Amino acid sequence: MSLSDLTVLSCGHSRRVPVADLGLVAQYARSRGFSIAPRTIIVEGRTDFELFTLAARYEERETHAHLLGYDMAVVHGGEGDDGGTAGVIRQLITLRGNAQADLGPKGSPRYRFVALFDDDRAGRQAVRAARDLDRSIIEFKDVFRLRPIMPMTPHADPTVLERSFRDANAEFKNIEWELEDLLGSQLLSTFCEEYPNAISRECRAGDTVHRDFTRDGKARLHRFAKEHAIRRDLAKVAGVLKSFRRYFGLKEDGYVD
Repeated sequence: MSLSDLTVLSCGHSRRVPVADLGLVAQYARSRGFSIAPRTIIVEGRTDFELFTLAARYEERETHAHLLGYDMAVVHGGEGDDGGTAGVIRQLITLRGNAQADLGPKGSPRYRFVALFDDDRAGRQAVRAARDLDRSIIEFKDVFRLRPIMPMTPHADPTVLERSFRDANAEFKNIEWELEDLLGSQLLSTFCEEYPNAISRECRAGDTVHRDFTRDGKARLHRFAKEHAIRRDLAKVAGVLKSFRRYFGLKEDGYVD
């Protein structure tokens, strides 16, 4: 990438924009190496970003529709100490602040950013921390926690969406949830058979299982998924993207070139 251009969007489809034509948000994104879109989800780490990107690529390969690209993107909060929940909060507040000053021809913000946290202790604390830092941040509008079922409620008021989340996940209220839990059961079973020491703890709610992986185990799982996952193994990960497209008021199954 030349220093005079920015790659604005990704997932196999990008365009170069001269820096002189960039708004405040796009200039900041360039400085951070982000590939953004008018609607962008900020996730906790690179592994989440890579799983979402892989799922979108499989959907595109099979259906020719783009869940990520010109209208929606995923970025991660940062690497190492810059990432995690703190990195997501930092980027959310910065990008939302910049977006308020980066307006389109009709005077409304060109960009919308939301944060997606794991539904674990750190994620729940992060939602509270983000709202404490900026009282305009609203859960189920600006910040979300990943749940076993991400309801397909279209472009809803946060109160309506909160009710949809609560009703859809009533039986799962006592288990934590991370993106790895959405990988296909056959893929996870095969991985766990090959690497039994990768798991530090399991929690169940009916047939639904949350696994805590060791640090090394999680890294192994992501390598395993990259090497062996097929479309059906990533269907629920792609489903999260489809849900967010609904929340953003976009076409659920993505756009087709």
